Amino acid sequence: MTKDSKVGSSIDESLAKQIEEELHAVLRRQINRSGPVPLPRKDFWSKISDLCNYLEVEVNRLGKVEGWSLRTQAAAKRQSSIRRASSELARKRLVSLLEHSTTKLFTANPFPGDTGKKSQGIESMDWGKHDSNERAFYTQVEELIRKFKHDIQWENIQFGVLGDFEEDAIKVASGTTQLDDFVKEDITEEGPPELLFIEPEENLNFTDDFEDEEERIANAESFSDLSIEQEVHNLDSNEELIESESLMRIRIIKDGDEPFIDSKGNEFILSNGDVHQIDEVLANMLIQLDYAELAEL
Repeated sequence: MTKDSKVGSSIDESLAKQIEEELHAVLRRQINRSGPVPLPRKDFWSKISDLCNYLEVEVNRLGKVEGWSLRTQAAAKRQSSIRRASSELARKRLVSLLEHSTTKLFTANPFPGDTGKKSQGIESMDWGKHDSNERAFYTQVEELIRKFKHDIQWENIQFGVLGDFEEDAIKVASGTTQLDDFVKEDITEEGPPELLFIEPEENLNFTDDFEDEEERIANAESFSDLSIEQEVHNLDSNEELIESESLMRIRIIKDGDEPFIDSKGNEFILSNGDVHQIDEVLANMLIQLDYAELAEL
């Protein structure tokens, strides 16, 4: 048995053709998707490797028997096409896995102030529909992202440190002296607790003793009139803001994996060919992300 026949003995022509069709089918589905699409088999990339080995053997065999014949040229062209498709699919798959893991680890929990908003979660990976080598890559990417979040102190960026500080410190009035200041020996092994000094509250309702009753009444009436005028002005401003809100009419040109929410809280799915009339900020964002185009009447 020759060396070439041993290399290409793992698959035959029928299986090679089936794997080739699966490769091009997965690539067509993956091109327009941001997330990884399911694979037809768990050992997908191993079978792609076997397919390339099979074609390498076939090209060498035809070259030895027929020289640079039409059949040899066709086999070489088929081999080149499969290699290009494999390279493009591998690149898009790794990018989609990276985007999925990054999105999951950075937006899984709602941010402060978002409790009233509906959380847009991301589905977990179903590893029964993906290659085992991709799962190993995904796991390592998650570890690197967690290390990155730890190194940049992501929790402090999003949630701050004031809450922890206030829990550890004891709030006392300004000028308070701790018991340790009156003795030479330490009372506790860890030293005196940290104190958070607070200034005495100012008397916000201070009234001049020499102000007579008539002046107080006049000041109260003028303050009431000013408050009413301010409220009317605020209402007019809000009405002008609502009237000035502009909408844009767009057409969806690419399907989206996750739903979007407009400024009114309405949720909609990005489906190719649909037309929406939404607020200008969200419309411009979808156009910049190549999910939509302007669709003026």
